[in-house]
Amino acid sequence: MRYKKRLVFLLVFLVIQVKLGECLERETLPIPTGRVFNHAPSLLKLEDGTLLAAWSSGSKEKHRDTAIVLSFKTPSSRQWSRPQILIDTPNKADGNPVVFSLGDEIYCFYSSLWGTGWSTAQLFYTKSALNRHAEQEEELNFSWEQPKRVFPFYRMGDLARAKPIVLDDKTFLLSLYKEFSGYYSYVCKFEQGKVVRQSPLIRSKPGNLQPAIVSSSDGKFFMLMRPEDKGYFWQSISKDKGETWNKPEQRKDLLNPASGFDLLKLASGNVILVFNGDSKTRTNLTIALSKDEGKSFPVRRVLEEEKNVDFAYPSVMQDSTGKIHIVYSVDKEEIRHIALDEYEIYDTGR
Repeated sequence: MRYKKRLVFLLVFLVIQVKLGECLERETLPIPTGRVFNHAPSLLKLEDGTLLAAWSSGSKEKHRDTAIVLSFKTPSSRQWSRPQILIDTPNKADGNPVVFSLGDEIYCFYSSLWGTGWSTAQLFYTKSALNRHAEQEEELNFSWEQPKRVFPFYRMGDLARAKPIVLDDKTFLLSLYKEFSGYYSYVCKFEQGKVVRQSPLIRSKPGNLQPAIVSSSDGKFFMLMRPEDKGYFWQSISKDKGETWNKPEQRKDLLNPASGFDLLKLASGNVILVFNGDSKTRTNLTIALSKDEGKSFPVRRVLEEEKNVDFAYPSVMQDSTGKIHIVYSVDKEEIRHIALDEYEIYDTGR
């Protein structure tokens, strides 16, 4: 009898542990009133633990009322702030924000469309003093500068998606791509907000776009790129700090349905990839972990999966406690946030 009781207790304990593994921290961010299109978020964590998310929001993708909005969640708050307009270029669509911190400032890179397609995109950035608190502890006060154009006014088709590799308080490498007479990735080195070096275009057939890079322990840089059409990721390596990149190779172990993704090197040294683990649809959002700096991603966990629902364009970061935070869009209508620890990636439960 005592044996049976112990066995029952053990089974109940195991069930509880499985259920706990399924309960990821998941929440939906507030959406601006009257803006039904919400997509392509970018995530940043400030030094005080505040989470900051920026995304495209409007009536429809590439419509002239599409702006960049901003929401944040301070450590003392249980809710995200009401979204506020960060960038709204008159009579032009703004999209693909990338937010990150550099020294004591927050940067936001984005593209503004001068026509109706991404081939007319022009790259801009703005910045604000970092984490200026207003009178109330739950509020933040931003002082965004007048946006600056990155390239000459006649140059079009340039966009950003992934966060940069920060080299010091004034210098960073930003992976970019072009949608102009094809799809090509490249990397620019910035010093004090100005481009000081641009790598040659990384060409492939079919084309590649939306690159993300991480550094390797041997000093190399590892890049993954979304394919122009449904299929496989592209990969490229730089041995000279991002100045040049080798000929891209397809990663037949990594499927991509022509969708955005994100790549991050964790404090542990492991690399995580958040993507749609499918070659045809965006109906699942998967996190994969690599222990060999991107050579393989054998550990995978599905974070979201639902028929006829798109989970897309994730942005990922890790906070000082080791918690992994991911924001992403759902059917291009809402923005969702998930948080998990690295060990939870190994739990394949939902």
